Amino acid sequence: MAAVRALRQVMDADLGLDESQRLGPRLVRILNKTSVESASLAWLYTRCIGKTNPACEFLVAEMMAGLYSRQHYYGVIRIAQAIGSTINADIVRVSLAAICKQRKREKIKRPLVRYQGVTQFMDEYRGPGCPFRQLARKLVELLSLRDPLLVTAALLSKLLEIELLSVPLTVGLPRQVHPWLDAFTRYGVQPSVHAFTILMHAYLRRGDSEYAVWIYQGMQRGSITYTHDGRTESMRVPEPNDVALATVAQVWCQNREWAKVYEVLEVSQRLVTRAVSTLVDDGNVCEAEELWLKYGCRPGSEDLATRVLNDRALSKLVLGCTRTNDVGKATSYFRTACEYARLSGTPVSHLTGLFNTVLRCALDNAPQIDLRSDGRPDLDILRIATLHKVRFDGDTYSVLISHLSRVAHTHVLDNVARTMQNLYTRLCHEGLVLDDMMVSHMMPVWVYLDLSQLVTAYWRLHTQDRPPHKIAQVRRHIMYRAEHWGVGDRVAKLLV
Repeated sequence: MAAVRALRQVMDADLGLDESQRLGPRLVRILNKTSVESASLAWLYTRCIGKTNPACEFLVAEMMAGLYSRQHYYGVIRIAQAIGSTINADIVRVSLAAICKQRKREKIKRPLVRYQGVTQFMDEYRGPGCPFRQLARKLVELLSLRDPLLVTAALLSKLLEIELLSVPLTVGLPRQVHPWLDAFTRYGVQPSVHAFTILMHAYLRRGDSEYAVWIYQGMQRGSITYTHDGRTESMRVPEPNDVALATVAQVWCQNREWAKVYEVLEVSQRLVTRAVSTLVDDGNVCEAEELWLKYGCRPGSEDLATRVLNDRALSKLVLGCTRTNDVGKATSYFRTACEYARLSGTPVSHLTGLFNTVLRCALDNAPQIDLRSDGRPDLDILRIATLHKVRFDGDTYSVLISHLSRVAHTHVLDNVARTMQNLYTRLCHEGLVLDDMMVSHMMPVWVYLDLSQLVTAYWRLHTQDRPPHKIAQVRRHIMYRAEHWGVGDRVAKLLV
């Protein structure tokens, strides 16, 4: 609340532009990190919206940026709908970005919105009358009225993306470039390479790869010729960059035009990733490996510290090795990914999912796994992950516990039971929770170790407010495992 009081003093005392610009945004950043932001930002919203004071504009921009950083995209849109004359380039930039983000997440979430007195789902607004498309145009127009020089190619590219997102994927786009670039012409701004990449991507999403390639070829030539009002006109376009190249490379990979792909592999690592991914998906892991070794490591030095590795393509290659059950190569490449992350200073958090995949493959393909002195399986992949401090997540523990439960009969049961209990303890210390499958594996172990109180507690937890058929399903899984441990009768008495 101290930040709220300080901010009100700044606004009420009218300290002037310089002071407000220095102090106001800092206080808003503090509010954005606290639990009181709802009331505070609501007060700030009513105080600032509608004013042309540059200090208010800076504060509103910070407020919207805070909402955007917490993925409250529709909150940003609501403020933008009432922005009025309180506008600057930062406000427009975050508003357009929020509209794009909200549009892209509609497949997962369908937020309710109120428009013209009617509450509907946001994704029902499509086509020319889409209010969010109109809002984006309105914001750019207001910014242009403030200062035409503030309307940049980056803002208009984001506006173009919103325009295209407002068209359903089931609707084919006309094979014309100039209508989509009308805003650039109207504001006297040269379209950027990003704008043409957005256009290419839109046509690709609708299956018109031929026209997407035509746009790319025009970028290579430096101009695009089109017909407008019966006249043939020419438009100067920028040269393609790596992103544009990787976009059109999707077509080459899909059409298996590998000759074109290989010609430009050294230019774009994005294309290397795309090519490796396509080859792995086709089952050509050996060819994907050769491609990564030739183009994914630059400049090809034997010293790992001086290499530049394409770690995204490497991750895909590791997945390919696990699909062919080549545990040795998968483990070796996983070690390379860990070593490169350490040398480049990159956090290894993104490697957990890859580690889980290799671990599952190693456990499934090992004829016999020895348990170390601490009870854990003796595997190279576990030693590598421990050495490089790759974090275990819920899936990691699930893989280990499930495997130990399945192979318990091949080891001394006491050792396996203590190992599984140690994994459970470590899982709890890391703040993770057991799912139904892990519970079905652990309950027989707890009975075997005379920890029946854990069975009772978890049974109550996992059966509370659940339908009878779900409870029966969980019980069947538990009893199946209990028979393997020879404690079926004891477990049955506890599951009441």
